[in-house]
Amino acid sequence: MKNQLVIIFLAGCSSVWAQGEFDAVAEGKKVFETMGCAECHVVAKNDDSLKTGPSLFGLFVNEPRERETGVVGSDDRKKVTADKAYFLNSVRKSWDALAVAESGPTSGETYLPVMPMYTREVIPDHDVESVWHYLRTLADDGLAGPATVMLKKQKQAQSKSLLEIPNEVLVAKRPRVIRAPLRGSSGRALHVGQPNGMNYTFDPRLLSVRTIWAGGFLNLSAERKGRGQPDSGRGQGAKTYVEGGAILQPLSKSGEPIDFEFKEPDVRDHEAIEKWLWEDRDFPELQASIDAEFSGHRIDSASGRPVFYFRVGQNKLSQAITLTDDGRIEVVVNGRIRHAQRFNVSENGLSDVKVEGGTYKDGVWSLGSSKGQSYKFSAKLAGGLVARQALGRDENQDPQPLVKNQDKKGRQPLEIPAGYSVETWESPKDLFGRDQLFEPTGIAVAKDGTIVVGTRTAGVWRIRDGKWTLFAEGTYECLGVCIEDDKGDKIVVMQKPELTRISDTNGDGRADQFETLCDDYGFHGNYHEYAHGPVRDPAGNYYFTLNLSHGGTERVNWRAGGPYMGSMGGYRGWACRVTPEGKFEPYANGLRSPAGLGIDPDGRLWYAENQGEYVGSSKLVPLEKGKFYGHPSGLVSLPGKMNPDSPELKFEHWKDKIRKGAVWLPHGKLANSPGHPAWDVTGGKFGPYQGQLFIGDQTLSTLLRVVTEQVNGVDQGSVVPFARGLVSGVMRTCFLPDGSLLLGQTGRGWGARGGSQAGLQHISWDGKTVAADISHVSAASVGFEVHFTSPLDRAVTGEEVAKAFKVKSWFYANTGRYGSPEHDPRDDVLQSAKISADRRSAQLKVEDFGKGDQWVDRIYSIHIPDTGQLFGDTPVWKKLESYFTLRAIPK
Repeated sequence: MKNQLVIIFLAGCSSVWAQGEFDAVAEGKKVFETMGCAECHVVAKNDDSLKTGPSLFGLFVNEPRERETGVVGSDDRKKVTADKAYFLNSVRKSWDALAVAESGPTSGETYLPVMPMYTREVIPDHDVESVWHYLRTLADDGLAGPATVMLKKQKQAQSKSLLEIPNEVLVAKRPRVIRAPLRGSSGRALHVGQPNGMNYTFDPRLLSVRTIWAGGFLNLSAERKGRGQPDSGRGQGAKTYVEGGAILQPLSKSGEPIDFEFKEPDVRDHEAIEKWLWEDRDFPELQASIDAEFSGHRIDSASGRPVFYFRVGQNKLSQAITLTDDGRIEVVVNGRIRHAQRFNVSENGLSDVKVEGGTYKDGVWSLGSSKGQSYKFSAKLAGGLVARQALGRDENQDPQPLVKNQDKKGRQPLEIPAGYSVETWESPKDLFGRDQLFEPTGIAVAKDGTIVVGTRTAGVWRIRDGKWTLFAEGTYECLGVCIEDDKGDKIVVMQKPELTRISDTNGDGRADQFETLCDDYGFHGNYHEYAHGPVRDPAGNYYFTLNLSHGGTERVNWRAGGPYMGSMGGYRGWACRVTPEGKFEPYANGLRSPAGLGIDPDGRLWYAENQGEYVGSSKLVPLEKGKFYGHPSGLVSLPGKMNPDSPELKFEHWKDKIRKGAVWLPHGKLANSPGHPAWDVTGGKFGPYQGQLFIGDQTLSTLLRVVTEQVNGVDQGSVVPFARGLVSGVMRTCFLPDGSLLLGQTGRGWGARGGSQAGLQHISWDGKTVAADISHVSAASVGFEVHFTSPLDRAVTGEEVAKAFKVKSWFYANTGRYGSPEHDPRDDVLQSAKISADRRSAQLKVEDFGKGDQWVDRIYSIHIPDTGQLFGDTPVWKKLESYFTLRAIPK
C-alpha cells in the first residue's frame, strides 16, 4: 500500500480547479510541522519520548482499530474507533474523547486536556484533510495508507484589491521598513517598500543592498501562520531585478569583502550553517576577524526613507538608498572616512553605472578620506518596470480607542479567586483598518503611565489616554520591552535578530531611530531561534536568552543526542549580557527554550525553562554567571575550538554540574511552556500576594503564583495556581501603576488551551474580597509549613487539618529523552498538623520526614481535595493545591 498513488477530490469543493495538483501527504507533513504537532506527539515507531499527547504511529491504519479514551481523574473508560471521524473530532473538539496512554511509564493514564480545539480559522479544512493523509502513512507496511495522495486545488477567487489579500504588507504614501526572513538574504535583513512600487532588501550580513524588485512589497503569510517558517515572499505581482548578491559590498581595510555569514547565513542555507558549526575557530575569533559592524537605521523625517549606518574599520558610514521612477538605484554614502574605503560593485542586473565622488574602475568604487563628504552611486536596472496596484486609500495613523470587553471568554470556564475580575482589551486595527494578528509578547509601563506593547508580528504599539497608536513597525518577533525614559519615547526591545534601542527623536509620536545594541550571536532564520528579554539590572546591564534551534540534520543542528532541539552555533542555548558600554558577554549556558526572564525586587536574575530534552519538566531557576543549566547543545559555543565531535561536550561530563532549579512547574498539571515572570510589588493593591512572583503558561492558558526561599543556601519553593481558562497562552505578565495585572498572550504555533491565537487580558482586584487559598508553602524540619490567604475557622482542630490534606511526591529526571515521567511516585503520610496562633498557617508533620536520602530533590503535591468548613464562611477558590520543590531541609 505504501507505494500506491491515489488521486482524489476534496469533498464539497467546487468543480472549478486550478491547473496544478499537490501531494496531500507531503503537504500534511508540512502542516503538521508548521503547527508544532510534533511537540506533543511522536510519529516514529520506537520513539519513547514522553509527550503530552499520544503517539500517532500505528493509530490510523487501513482497517480502523479501537482505542481507549477516558476522563482525567476518573476510572471511566470508553472504546472508540480510530477512524477519520475520530481524527476530525480530535482536531476540532479535542477534549471530547481524551486518549488513554497505551505504553510507556504513563500506560493506562488518561492524557490531560492540553491540545487546543483548532478552529477552521487556525487550521482550514483542506489542511486538516492533508494532515489526515499524512498520519495514515505512520504505520507498519501493510497497515499504512498510500505514500502519495494527489489532490487538486480549488481555484481561488481573484482579490479585487490588495487590501483583501491576507498578510499582504501594503505601501501607500510613505516607505515601509520590515524585518522578515526571506530566502536570498539573511534573517537579519531589512526590507524596504517605496511608494512608487519599487522595493529592496538591505542585509547587515553584507552591509549592502542585495535584492531589488517591483510590484507588491511583501506577503508574510508563512511568517504569520503556525510557528512562522521562513518561507514568506514578495508581494502580489512582484518582479525581481537583482537577487542574492551584493550591489555595493564594502571591503575591509585589507581588501576583504565584508561578510558575516558565520553568524547570519542566508535563510535556509544549510550548507553554510553546517560549514560554520564545524568551523575550528571559536565564535569570538570569527567576530574579531571582521573589523566592521552594523549600527542600525533611522527614518529621514522629510522623505520617510531609511538611512542605514555601519562601521568598517575606523570608517563610520551611512547609506541612503532610492529606487527612482525611471528604474535607477541611487545610493548616497556619507560619513567620516579615516582610511580609504572601497566597495565591490556587482553589475549583475545593472547597467550604466555612474559615480559622483571617488573613482570607479574594474568593478571597484574607491573613496578617499573625508570628514562628512557625500558620495553618490547610481545604476540602471535591467528590464521594464512593473506598476504597483493602487490601494485606493492611505494609511490611517490616528489614535484608535482602547475597547475593553468583559464578555470575551476562553474555551474553558474561567477560574479565578473571588474578588478578581478579568476583561479583554481588544487589539487595534492595522494602519489600513484591517484586523491584524496582534500577539502582545512584550509589555512595559512608563513613569507617565504610557503602556508600551511589543508584538510578534504587528510592531510596537502604545496606549496613552485610553487610545492605541503605532509607535514602531517592522520588528521581528519582539518578545520584550524595557523603557529608558519617562514617557516611552525611548525603549529597548529584544527581536530575534538583535537587541534594539528604538527612539522617537523628533516628538511626532512615531519611532525614527533604530539602534543596533547587540547582534553578536548566531541567527540562522530558524523559526525556533527566539530571543527572550531583555531585562535591565540596576547597573544598566541588559540580559537576554537565546533559544536552541529546531529541525535539520545533526550536522546542521547539533542536538547532543536529543530528538529535536539543538544548536546551529553562535551561543544558541545561552544567556547573554550587554554592558552599558555595549560589550557583549556570554553569561550562562545549557539553556533549551528559556522563554521567561526577570529580575526580582532584590535584584536577582531568574529565568523560566520549558520542558523537553534534558529538562524533565518546566522550571524556574536563578540565572547565575558561568553556570550550566542542563542542555548540552549550547556547549558547542564554549571556547577551545569546540565542535559537535568534541568529547568534552558529552552529557556525562556535565550532568553533575547542572544548576538545579528552585521550583519545578509540574508538566501537564500547571505548566508546559512558562513565560515571563513579574513580582507583585503593588503594596497590597493586588490582594494578599505582596512579593510573590506571577508567571503564565503558554500552552495551558494558566496563571501561577510562586514563592521561593533559601534553606542552607539552597533555593527552593512552591507554586500555586491563580487562574485558569484565560483566552490564550500567557507569555507576558506586567503590573500596572494602579496595582492591576496585564497579561500578554499568544497561542500561535503551539496552540493554547484558551483557544485564541492571541489575547490581551486585564485582571483587577475589588480591594476587599480575599478568598481562602494556599498562599505559599515553606519547608520545615518535620515536613511543611502551609500558609493561607485567610485564617482557618476557630472551630477547626489540627487533627481536622491533617485529615484534610493529602501529600504526594515524585521526582523528574533530566535525560536526552523529551521530558520525564513522574519517577518514584508515592503517597506521603501526614502524622499531625499544628495550627499557628493567628490561624493563618499550619505545620504539617510528615512521617519519617528527613530520615534517609529519599526526601530532597522531589516535588510534593500538597493539596486539600475538599475544604469543607476549614475556613468557615470565607469563599474558597476551587480545591486548594500547591506544589513544593524540596532541595534542602531546615535544621
